[in-house]
Amino acid sequence: MYLKMAVLNNSGNVGKSTICQALLKPRFEYSAIIKVETINTDGTTDEKISAKEFHEIIKRIDDVDCTIIDVGASNIEQFMVQMTEYQGSHDLIDHFIVPVTPQEKQQRDSIATINSLLDMGIEDSRIKVIFNLAEKDTAIEKQFSIFLADKQCKKIAGKIIPTVYHNNIFNILTTMGMKYEDVYNDDRDYRALIRAAGTKEEREELSNLRAAKMLMNGFNSDLDVAFGNLEF
Repeated sequence: MYLKMAVLNNSGNVGKSTICQALLKPRFEYSAIIKVETINTDGTTDEKISAKEFHEIIKRIDDVDCTIIDVGASNIEQFMVQMTEYQGSHDLIDHFIVPVTPQEKQQRDSIATINSLLDMGIEDSRIKVIFNLAEKDTAIEKQFSIFLADKQCKKIAGKIIPTVYHNNIFNILTTMGMKYEDVYNDDRDYRALIRAAGTKEEREELSNLRAAKMLMNGFNSDLDVAFGNLEF
């Protein structure tokens, strides 16, 4: 699929990188992420490009058919400025994806982000909203009441809003010292491995890995639903 996306928000801590890495990239074959950031906030050593190097971003957009631009909070203002200076550059991006989390500040920042995109002349049909880090035991309307009170934002979000629920998988992976893709791509038969394990310690390690994989499978089922509701 030939598709260019930018995941962005004026606010930090809304899960932009998680949306890129866990929701979008695995579901677009041969896709690539361009990280637009100058501060190492994700704990990785992945290559990052400053928004001031906008010419490089434009060039890399065409490296592969499907490109996901992960715009960090430290670079969002400059990214917007550059899109204005490179007149027509926003037309290179098919969709602008705005993750929104339940915190009041993040909801208000999300509204401001969408208004900035609209002010640039980006059609509302090219803006997509994802509710992120939602709790399953509380009504969505209550958790995101500030955002949904804005009529324009509510219209853009649509009737069926893609929602990603809070999950402990990332805390567990951090404790285990593992990366998301390590577990995501692990298709080993843990039942057979545990039965064949020679020591209690080996069984315990394999059991922990199996538990992480099971939790990730549940998380990915939720992501599948959210991705379907994005309606690319």
